[in-house]
Amino acid sequence: MIPKNKHDLEAVNELHQMPESEVIPLLPQLLEWIQDMNWPVAESVLEVLLQYPTELTPHVEEVLLGEDDMWIYWCLVRVFPELPYFSKLVLANAVEQLAMQRITPFNEDNVEAAKEALRSLETL
Repeated sequence: MIPKNKHDLEAVNELHQMPESEVIPLLPQLLEWIQDMNWPVAESVLEVLLQYPTELTPHVEEVLLGEDDMWIYWCLVRVFPELPYFSKLVLANAVEQLAMQRITPFNEDNVEAAKEALRSLETL
């Protein structure tokens, strides 16, 4: 039940009713729907994604190491803060690479968001 468009809230509502075994394989495709958190389905999709933090973490890491600035930003400011501590530790290396501008091309907003994410780890 992948949304067909950015207004397909019905598909997201159906995801909430699906068993875990059917949702987990869809996580990479669902993660694409938070490339822009301004899309109407983004908040609802994020709720679904966050129900599976362990399974979601490697997919978030791929995004963080990728080149889509907007998607990286939303993962840093909306996904990362909601993940459990263990998942944050798994992602810490990728976040540090962004913060230290080791991933090119780098976006200043993402560098600042990565630094903030790292600071949040220090307070846990």
